[in-house]
Amino acid sequence: MYTWMPLKSTSDLDGLRTEVSAEYNPESVVKKLKTGLSDAVKGVLIERKYVDKDYRSTYYNFYAKKGQTYRNDCVRLHFFDETVSFNPKALRLTCKDRELKDHYFGYMVLRPTGIATIGRSVLSPDVRKDASGFIITANHKVHILGYKLWISGFPSMDQHRDISVCAHAACWSILRHYSENFTIYREFLTHDITLMTHEFNPGGLVPSKGLQVSHAERVFQEAGTFPVHVARAKGQPDPSFYRQLHSYVESGFPLFAAMHARGHAMAVVGYEWRAALSDPVTAMRYAWDEVKSVVVVDDNYLPYMTIPAQGPGTPYSGSDIDAFIVALPEKVFYPADAVDRLAPTIFKLGMLLHLPAQNEAIIRYFITTGSALRNFMRNRESEFDPKLIEAVMALPFSQFIWVVELATGSDWAKGQISARAVLDATASLREDMPFWLLHNRSKALLFDRGSVGAGAKGIRELTLTGMEKTSFTRWDRNLRPTQKK
Repeated sequence: MYTWMPLKSTSDLDGLRTEVSAEYNPESVVKKLKTGLSDAVKGVLIERKYVDKDYRSTYYNFYAKKGQTYRNDCVRLHFFDETVSFNPKALRLTCKDRELKDHYFGYMVLRPTGIATIGRSVLSPDVRKDASGFIITANHKVHILGYKLWISGFPSMDQHRDISVCAHAACWSILRHYSENFTIYREFLTHDITLMTHEFNPGGLVPSKGLQVSHAERVFQEAGTFPVHVARAKGQPDPSFYRQLHSYVESGFPLFAAMHARGHAMAVVGYEWRAALSDPVTAMRYAWDEVKSVVVVDDNYLPYMTIPAQGPGTPYSGSDIDAFIVALPEKVFYPADAVDRLAPTIFKLGMLLHLPAQNEAIIRYFITTGSALRNFMRNRESEFDPKLIEAVMALPFSQFIWVVELATGSDWAKGQISARAVLDATASLREDMPFWLLHNRSKALLFDRGSVGAGAKGIRELTLTGMEKTSFTRWDRNLRPTQKK
């Protein structure tokens, strides 16, 4: 039932062709693994007769009803580093430091469907060739041979092709991430996603004919989230579209992304900064302009494929994305396009607060929580005047906030910022001043949101000291940085 396959390099993955039977299509699986896995993977534990709940959901509702006979069990592959060994008689996994979880790179389920056999999988970004940057992940629990292991990653699977397509796989990946990362969301199986796209049971034929963005929007709504559909303007450049895309990913929200010209969909789960500024800052620009690449989970490849953020790319680039859906929690009423319009107007407050010149600034914005902001500042107390920390701890933040960071080119190059604004993510779209806080190194403006209509009369100034020469760190901790193995 269990077989250990040591690897000197990824070329030894060819052994799966003899260890795994034909209905699991080992030829295709080996090709993907050899192309996408790094040589840090030194051992594969093959677990046979694995009962996978996602495959079973499609088996009982689809494959068991077909004339061709399909197995009802799966094979699961587990990936480890060079410190792990396997005792086949005792069915025991061992490593020198006895911390097996630290040497585990994740798993991949193989379905007995003959085609598109890679099912529910969670792999570490650290062993994906060419993956880099910041990636949205959650901790997934894995039980194997009496061991409880954890893997930090983003879920993925191939589309079934005969019962689901790429859009179903993208919806499933995002919702499985939500159920693992947020306790308020329940788990949805593969067949659940198929049913959620329509008001009626679509049967076996309809799902494989395709899925519209509106169907995906329905899936996220049925799952209890509040989806926002953003489409790129047609026939003209639309940089705001990509700025919004980046801001939501920075906020930790994976995106259902569509490329209508290619008839394809995938999940956007991360990004990578450019190593240096693209050019000197002589006109206002945004963080998106400094993004080198975007990380996607595409069912045609192993997860965490890196594509160019802009311009041409192989097999595609961020420029090919023309629509996305972000599944937001209930209490985010102020969307990214409103922040995108508001952010440049912050410079009008320059008469009250010294800000970098607008033509020398880079603007970055993202969603977080009030508690995360307090934690961020508490962990960097040396950067802030105690009066500012005290004020932030006392502000009655809503659960979700938008953070807008302003940086000069020199600040950005050092991973620092010049000023930070905090907006109320529950604000109305018609509010003129949806601020909680705006500060630089010498002064803070605190906004009264305790009563409706306070406006400019509710602004309180706070003079700050001791921050003139502090680092004033850019907040880059929402996503998990990759660490090559």
